[in-house]
Amino acid sequence: MARSLMDADVCRCTCFVSSRRSERTEGNLAEFRQRFPSASVEELETSDPLATAQRLFNVLSAEVAATGFRDLVLDITSFRREELLMLLAVLRTLSLSSSEKSEILYVGAGVMADWLSGQVTSLRSVVGYAGEMWPSRPTCLVVLIGFEFSRARSIIENYEPKTLILGKGLLAESINPELGARNNDFFRELHSQYDNVAETFEFSARDPFSTADKLEQVVPLDASSNVIVAPLHTKLSTLGAGLFASRHPEVQVCYASVDTYNELEYSTIGTETFSIGLDALVRC
Repeated sequence: MARSLMDADVCRCTCFVSSRRSERTEGNLAEFRQRFPSASVEELETSDPLATAQRLFNVLSAEVAATGFRDLVLDITSFRREELLMLLAVLRTLSLSSSEKSEILYVGAGVMADWLSGQVTSLRSVVGYAGEMWPSRPTCLVVLIGFEFSRARSIIENYEPKTLILGKGLLAESINPELGARNNDFFRELHSQYDNVAETFEFSARDPFSTADKLEQVVPLDASSNVIVAPLHTKLSTLGAGLFASRHPEVQVCYASVDTYNELEYSTIGTETFSIGLDALVRC
């Protein structure tokens, strides 16, 4: 994305980067600094969610004060799901002026590697989406299955839900047919391993508003269970899970931290770029 902006009229530029980055990421950051020497680089301590949320809030609050968030582009392609959900929560708490000319961009994947991430090291609620958890209530876990089979299974086995609701990407709304077919295979395999699946559903990998509306239809909100949502599909569907939980503060959104990512072969760059108006996202 940074390379594609070289010929654009960019007045201000900010890059978020993990403070604990690999050698390859360090190289990408060096290239970014060379292309945008006046850019601000904000480090996120991904092992400290509260500090990360505070840094996102501080940076975005300063941007609101300076520009009112007009003519802004937020590229979310490389955000982890946890930081992306925090970003959404921060945006929805800020007093934004009209953001009709501002947008969120996401570059879809092309081909994805056979494995994407390693072992789950911890499970936690995302800052801003703690929900309301009652010890006296059973757990209903909603998993939006993506392309990390072991990560999904680890979440299910750690939470030991009484009720399990499994979602898969709608084939017609997948990023591409190959990824849609792979997601369907993972869904069938995961579904076959559990006998407490109460419901299944399909959601859009492309449209966060559609995903949020689908969750409205399938997630029980009758106060009989603690509801936890685990978004494991695209960044756009993760935004949809965040929108749904924002409407229902009693719902928790969880994140599974892993020990490693397949950084060298994670995915190729796809052919489509998706744009979402920021105003629609924060006021939905």
